[in-house]
Parts: sequence; C-alpha cells; structure tokens
Amino acid sequence: MRRLRRLWQKPLVERQLDSELKFHLEKQIADYVSSGLPPEEARRRASLEFGGVERFKEECREARWEHHLDIIVQDFRFAVRGLAKDRRFAFIAILALALGIGASTAIFSVVYNALFQPFVYKDSAHLVVLRLRDLDQPDYWRGVFTLGEFQEFQKQNQLFDSAVANLQDDMVYAVGDSNMELAGNYVTPGCFEFYGVAPFLGRWLEPADYQPGAAPVFVMRYATWFEKFGADSALLGKPFSLNAVSRTLVGIAAPRFVWGGADLWMPRGPEDPKVIRNERQFWGIVARIKSNVSLQEAGANLTVIAQQLSAIYPNQYPKRFAVEVLPFVYAVVPPRFREALYVFSAAVGLLLLIGCGNVANLLLARAATREREFAVRSALGASRFRLIRQLLAESFALALGGALLGIFFAWAGVKTITAVIPHFTIASETVIEMNGAVLLFALVVGICTVFIFGLVPALQASRCDLNESLRETGKGGGGTGRGGLRNAVIMLEVALSLILLVTAGLFMRSFIALQHVRLGLRTDHVLSARVPLPVERYKSGDQLNSFFRPLLTRLKSIPGVVYVAESSTLPPYGGIRGEVEVSGKSHQEKWYSLLQLCSEDYFSVLRIPLVEGRNFTEDEVNDKRQVVVINQTFQRRYFGKDNPIGQKIQFNGEQHFPQEIKDKWFEVIGIVADARNRGLQEPIDPETWVPYTVTGSAMRGILVRTTNNPATIVKAVAKEIWATDPSVAMAEPYPLDQFLDVFTFAQPRFGLWIVGIFAGIGLALVTIGVYSVIAYSTARRTHEIGLRMALGAAKDDVIKMVLRQGLRFIAAGIATGLAASLGLSRIIAGQIWGVSAYDPLTLAAVVALLTIIGMLACWVPARRATRIDPMTALRYE
Repeated sequence: MRRLRRLWQKPLVERQLDSELKFHLEKQIADYVSSGLPPEEARRRASLEFGGVERFKEECREARWEHHLDIIVQDFRFAVRGLAKDRRFAFIAILALALGIGASTAIFSVVYNALFQPFVYKDSAHLVVLRLRDLDQPDYWRGVFTLGEFQEFQKQNQLFDSAVANLQDDMVYAVGDSNMELAGNYVTPGCFEFYGVAPFLGRWLEPADYQPGAAPVFVMRYATWFEKFGADSALLGKPFSLNAVSRTLVGIAAPRFVWGGADLWMPRGPEDPKVIRNERQFWGIVARIKSNVSLQEAGANLTVIAQQLSAIYPNQYPKRFAVEVLPFVYAVVPPRFREALYVFSAAVGLLLLIGCGNVANLLLARAATREREFAVRSALGASRFRLIRQLLAESFALALGGALLGIFFAWAGVKTITAVIPHFTIASETVIEMNGAVLLFALVVGICTVFIFGLVPALQASRCDLNESLRETGKGGGGTGRGGLRNAVIMLEVALSLILLVTAGLFMRSFIALQHVRLGLRTDHVLSARVPLPVERYKSGDQLNSFFRPLLTRLKSIPGVVYVAESSTLPPYGGIRGEVEVSGKSHQEKWYSLLQLCSEDYFSVLRIPLVEGRNFTEDEVNDKRQVVVINQTFQRRYFGKDNPIGQKIQFNGEQHFPQEIKDKWFEVIGIVADARNRGLQEPIDPETWVPYTVTGSAMRGILVRTTNNPATIVKAVAKEIWATDPSVAMAEPYPLDQFLDVFTFAQPRFGLWIVGIFAGIGLALVTIGVYSVIAYSTARRTHEIGLRMALGAAKDDVIKMVLRQGLRFIAAGIATGLAASLGLSRIIAGQIWGVSAYDPLTLAAVVALLTIIGMLACWVPARRATRIDPMTALRYE
C-alpha cells in the first residue's frame, strides 16, 4: 500500500527524500566537525564527498518502480500533444479505425445473436427440427408431421434424448360484443421441461393437465400479456373463453419463450378429441439430438422409420424422399437471410481491413516525414528503444481513441440495425445486444491494431540512417522502401474497396430489378386478411358459403369498398400445389399446377385482366359448378396452341383434403393474364381458380378493394365478420402492398442498406488514404518539384507527374480488386436476383467511380504542388 500511495502523494515523497538526504549530509558535516575541522571546511568537504544532492535525488527516483510509470505517462503526454498539433491526421486515423471496429462489432453482434445464440433454451445448440424432402422436387418439402408419425419417431428413434411437438391453431378470444384472434399452440407433455425455462408468473403446464377430464388451462406469451392485456397479474387464475371453451390462465411465459410464435400454449394429449380448427392435424417437431450423433446419422435413421410409415400414410409421402435433421435456428431464420448475414460479415471484415490499412498508411507516411526529427533526437542521445517506445505511445493513443469511439459506433450500430432489421428474418426469441464477447472483440482488435500499424512504422523509423537523414531536407530522397510499402497498402485498400462497391452495386441493381418486376396484378388499395373458421361448423362447401356469402354482402356495404373476394391464399404467393391432368393430353412426366379457391370478384379485386373466355359468376359459385379459370402459363405449358376453352382439367392433388373434391374434372371457361404466384423472384407457375364452394377444406381469407386507405376499414371489416359469426375473428389484416413490402422487399432493402453503407465508408477511407499518401509524397518532393520548375517544367507537367504516380497504384489496385471480385461473385450470387454476379455494367461503373475518385484525390495535392515558388522550394527544409 505504501508503494501505491507514492503515486498520488508525490510532493510528500519528495519532501521525505529531501529530508533524508539533508539528514545524511548534516550527519557527515557533524562527523567532520567532531574530528576538529572548522564548520565551513566540514560543510565544503562533506558536499564534495557527497557528490551533489540533485544527482542522488535522480538516482533515488530512478530506483523506484513508479519512475517507469512516470516515463510512460510522459510518453503519452508527449504523444497526445503531438497528435493535437496534427489534428487532421489524428481525427482521420481515429475515425477510420473506429468505423472499422464499430461496423464489424455491430454486424458480428447481429450474427452471433441471430445465428449462434438466438435462444435462451436449455442446451439449445443440440436442438433440431425435422423436414421431409421430395428428392424428385428438391424445392418442395414439409416440416410438419402427423401425431402418429411423431409418436413413431419417438418410439423407434434412439438418437434423440427427447422430443416435443406443437400443433398450431387459431384461437378466438370472445369478450363482450367483440372478439380477438390469438395464435394458439397445442403442445405435447413435457414441452416446457424440455426447453428448461422458468415461467415469468404462475406455472407451466403439468402432467395432470394432459389427463382426460382435466380442467382446460393455458399459458400466455409474455408479449401478448403485456401488449394486449396491460400486464395485469390479476388475470392469473381467471377463465378465458377461447373457441367457446372456458380455459383458465395458469402462467405467463418468460419474455424470451416464444416457441412456435404462439400467443397461447394449451395441453394436448394423444387421446384428446380433435376439436381444433386446424383440420390437417400436422405437428411441428423439435428434438434434442445426442451430443455424439451427427445430423446426417439422425436423418438416415429417421428416413428408415419414415419409409415404414409411408406404407401406413401413402398420401403423405412422395415416391422418393429423405428426412433431414437441421439445427433449430434453421426453422426460424430463412436460408437467404442466413447467407446474407455471412455476406455482411465478409463485407464488414473487408471494411475493418480497409480501416486498419488506412491508419497504417497514415502512420507510415507520417513517420517518413519525421525522419529528420528522429535523426535529431538520436543525435541528442535518444536510444533506439526510446524512439520505438515514443512511437508506440502515439500508436496506442490512436488505438485507444479508435477503440473507445468504435465501441460507441458499435452500440449505435446495434441499436440502428435492431430497429430496421426485418422482424420475420430472425427468431422471435432473439435479443440483439452488445455483450461481453463483443466488447472483448473490440478491445482485442484495438490492441492488435497497435502492433499492426504502430510497431512497423516505429521499427522502420528507428532504423533510419542518422547522417543521411540529417542531410536530407525534403529533397525527395529516402524512404523508398517505405514508399513501396505505402503504395502496396493503398493498392490493397483500393482492391478491397472495389470488392465492397461491386457487392453494393449488385445489391442495388438486384433491388431495382425486383422493384420493376411486373406483378400482373394491382396491390394498391387492397386489404388482405385471414379468416380462420371453426372446422367443426364449416366442413363442407355449403357450410362455407353460408358464412362467406352474407359476409361478402356485408363488406360491400362498407363506404369506400369497391370489390370483395374470398381467397384461399394471398397473392403473390400462389395456391395449393397439386398434380393435374388435361383431357386428351398424354405425357410421361408429372404435370403440376397451383389451385386457388376463390369467389367471383377475385380478378376484379386484384385487377387481373381477362384474356379470353369469362370469369365464373355468383350463381356458379353458389351452385358449386365444376368450372375453372386458368392463367396463360397453364395454357402455354399444357395446351400449347390448342384452344383450352371448353376443355376439361382434372385435379389429382387434393386427396389430403378432409372434404375431397368428388368430381375432379373441371371445364375451362376463361384465361387470365399471368400474375406472380411464387413471389417475385421465382418464375410463374401454372395456376387455376375454381369456386371456393367446391370444398370446405383449406385456409380461407378475404381481399377487399377500397377507394381509400385500406387500413382505415380494418375495424369495420372486423365488426362485420363478428356480426356474421361471433365465433370467427379476423387474423393478420394487412394492406396488400404493405404485406408485399414487408415480406418481399424488406430483406433485400436491408441488405442493400447494410452493404451500401459499408461500401460508402470504404470508398471514403480509400479516398482519404490515396490523398494522404500523395500529399505526403508530394510534400517530400518539394525540393525536386522546385528544381524541375526552375529548370523550365510547366505546371501541367508537374500535375501529370503526380497523377501518374497516384494512378499507377490505383490501377494496380483496381486490377487486383476486379480479379478478386470475379472470383468471389459466386458467393453473393444467391443474394441477388435479376442481374448476373458478373454484371459488366456494375463492374464498369465501379471502375469508373474509383478512377474518378482516385484522380480527384491525386489532383488536389498535384494542384497544390504547382503553386510552389521555385526559389522557396530550392531553400525548402
């Protein structure tokens, strides 16, 4: 403690040192006096023998450990003063480093939280989901299974520690003269223990809750309880009317427990009656794989079991299939977004390299201009280690400033990305935040950067030739090796920046192409919504019509409503896919088509033009007529040049409907223009439309065209649905263009935003880097330029000389970047659409942009060099 106190009690320590030295001097004087010497002679002789008090003081100070700390503090003070004199250099260096650290830390935080640690569940790294993939059609798979399949997987599979399943169902919460749709999940026993998360309030479902005759109970999602019920803890133990069944709320889930995206979780045992609205009874399965088992081994084992089950459930399995076992995160993060996050990580890694390279180049150039300073200090006695230590102090000061500012940028970046990231692209459980690992990463990058851009200039500067450096006074000599290193770093920066700019250009061209896709339909002024119906009351087409026909009539009476239609799916995402046959047409391969179940005004709502024939009428819908309208792709692919009007089509893919279409032959009565039915990035599939009354199966919804903003009629539509049937509630109401924007444009827009910002920062850093190198190089050649101009060189000649020097390594960097971009383009090919990964227009535009920016960065110092007075330059020191 005494040693530590010396750090902040230096005046007291100095007084104690003075007192101690004075004591020893006075004692020596007293000894001489006692030996018979006069007092003055005794003092003179003692002072000569003692050798000087100040020398002893200095030796005592150097012997203390805090002396080394004082030297370091002095070095940092000197470094800060030196950087303060060159504020522009310090600002650019710190900003470049901070942008690299901040951007990389923010993106890596998103990647870490979204892909590697998105869940709070127990042992989440071993959670997996199952998918059944059709080997003949790899793009088609199903990720849900029947209860019988789940039970067989549980019974026969030995590679899972445990497994649970959930069955989605729409729940209507009735309260007073209104209702509310909530997303429900029936869950198998032990599911909450499986995830290992404690409830926020109350309790989870217990084994007794699954027993036959048990009182109906449920657990509510935290966000639902907070947002829709005001976080009222008094609701625990209260009954709720859910789908006309009184259920008691027994618990509130933890804030990050969001399994299945549900609002409610309810017990469902294997013996429970099928009283849910989800007519198909398909369950999502989550399992915990054993630590010593690979995903491929588990998939192969389940495929063998599924082959046995295919004999029991032949309609649920394709001819050739395989069961895939995938990490749990794959079920909630779309594949394209996972790939996009890795692309963002690579892009931000390039940006970090550009930032570090920029700072390294600035320090190399600055060290080169300080050779005379180093030479003078060496001549005055400064050791090589002293010079290295001083330069490292400057570099560490820059790194510390860059790291601190970078952490702030990272925090701001995480907040910004969290606000703009499309919500459906990451798991609902994910919380994107700065954490200890990310902070440590930022600090490690800062410390490593000290050695990368601090030690190299320090070692080079300390090896300078003393006599040569003292003789050179800006005459253009010296520093050849360092100049080559600076040029190499700039070439690397230009190459990396070109890769970022090409990536951003391809993202921009892809997004523009996506925005200009012809939909074939109009999404403006259209409200879309799902209308889940209780399956026990609406099983047949007639029962379905008894609800939708009066509802459509009611909705048409709402002010501003132009057309209303029933629909089984929402455009532009097609319908129910199944096999079709065309009367009189033979073929060997399977023919597929999308099937839409809709009412007569469907095409009027979406403004899909009729090409030939007619649409079905209201009477044909009410009478369940076997008529069908096809799109142009269906006509071209299956009818060729034949006229399809009056021909017959057979649907063979609806055997999984609880209410099958008995007469599967439909007469073609009309052809409509092609409209996108597999999203905007996939080609249009053959598609058919039939009256919605031909079967009571499939999910249903409504489309409402208005003259006003569709969002303004949401409450009126909900009121009319409740008036038609109080047990039915509207779900997921969206203006159709907003729906399209969220689920089609949001992800590519986010990608363009991220990559565009990185590319812009990279371009700015490269511009600064080129300018700084050319400016320092030109400053070092002041004497040479003055001599050339004194001998008759024109200003244009000087400008050309400087531009030629800069463009040489810019051209080399562009060539290197182009080669790297062409080699890496295949990595981002899956993230772009409508444009080649080797798009010549993008490559040419980026090369032109970099060349122009590089020429401007070179022209400014070149122009300044032409203003040098030859006589002043010849005397330049």
